Amino acid sequence: MPKVKVFMLGRFEIIANGTEVIKSLGSSKKRIVLLEYLILNRDKSILMKDLFEVLWPGENSTNPESALKTLVSRLRATLSDYSPDLSDCIITERGGYRWNPALDCEIDVFSFEAACNDVLRAASLTPEVRAQAATLMTLYAGELLPNSDMDAWVVARSVFLHNMYLKAVQHYIVLLKGEDAHDEIAQVCRLALDVDAFDATLNLELMTALLKIGRSSEALAQYNHATDLHYNHLGIQPPEGMLAFYKKLIKIDNASKTDIDSIRAELCADDTRSGAFVCEYVIFKDIYQLHMRNLSRLGTTMFIALITISSMGDKPVEPLMLDKLMRLLLSALQNNLRRGDTISRYNSTQYAVLLPSVSYETGRIPLERVKKAFYKMYSNPSFVVSYRLAPIAADE
Repeated sequence: MPKVKVFMLGRFEIIANGTEVIKSLGSSKKRIVLLEYLILNRDKSILMKDLFEVLWPGENSTNPESALKTLVSRLRATLSDYSPDLSDCIITERGGYRWNPALDCEIDVFSFEAACNDVLRAASLTPEVRAQAATLMTLYAGELLPNSDMDAWVVARSVFLHNMYLKAVQHYIVLLKGEDAHDEIAQVCRLALDVDAFDATLNLELMTALLKIGRSSEALAQYNHATDLHYNHLGIQPPEGMLAFYKKLIKIDNASKTDIDSIRAELCADDTRSGAFVCEYVIFKDIYQLHMRNLSRLGTTMFIALITISSMGDKPVEPLMLDKLMRLLLSALQNNLRRGDTISRYNSTQYAVLLPSVSYETGRIPLERVKKAFYKMYSNPSFVVSYRLAPIAADE
């Protein structure tokens, strides 16, 4: 076991013989940054001028070399007093400083990178690959040096490591698919989504794995969770692949219903719901296409409306408040439109509505009812409901 362990993923800690060292540096930000930078660049000597720019960015000094030597000397003394194993952790080399490569030390970043590379090079699933996958997922405890104040040299490396983690996990999932290890895929995806909840590939892989092992209700719950994250936190529509998955989920669920009486009974039971029809946008597009086929044949008309929530002054709405407002708006839409109208969330602040068999004048009437119903439920003048109404021609 190494005498010194360094943790840089999710926190910055140095453990020497079982004792945490960083606390001994107190609030000395520059000594901590010096340590972080030298450890992260352990494979090379860092010139004094480069270290000065990292520690005192944009500052001018009449004697930068002296200032740096004083800082290094004090850091060495503190570490040496605290742990003899760290007395020579920083060495002077070719006009610069370096983290001592001879030190009996294990650094999580480099162990993580080695495990990722082993997984990414793997062409098949072996016990060794499983072990390395488990290692990388354990080591990646969070972003690189999260308390670094987002220094540029940290950000670039942090993004690289995050992307490396995702690539390695996704490659491992591909290997697991070759073994039909869908239970394990689900477990891996859940762990990885704790790191990046917005990753579309991981969400799709999790939902697909859940379907494969017969847990369709969990797959639907994950779909709803993922789409809510995109709408409420990113303010965008979920990726097309995620929306297409919803249709796949419905088809798989319906494929098991072969008895016509049970299908009819189910349809009749669902038809008891009141208010306008609410669906995912991918289903909304199919309903639109169905209406388009009937427009010219039946000689009917159809309008599409886009209803928007916005704040006075066009300031962004805080996510939790936006979620509340969109739920209230959906309730107002569902209860004040006709049963034959169709509603779908279009993005974080808008609902799209199909209004068949109306004119511009008759289409505005229910939309005005919706606005009144919303303001009755939530009368804060800071938020505004507006709508646009446009006709759809049969040849569009």
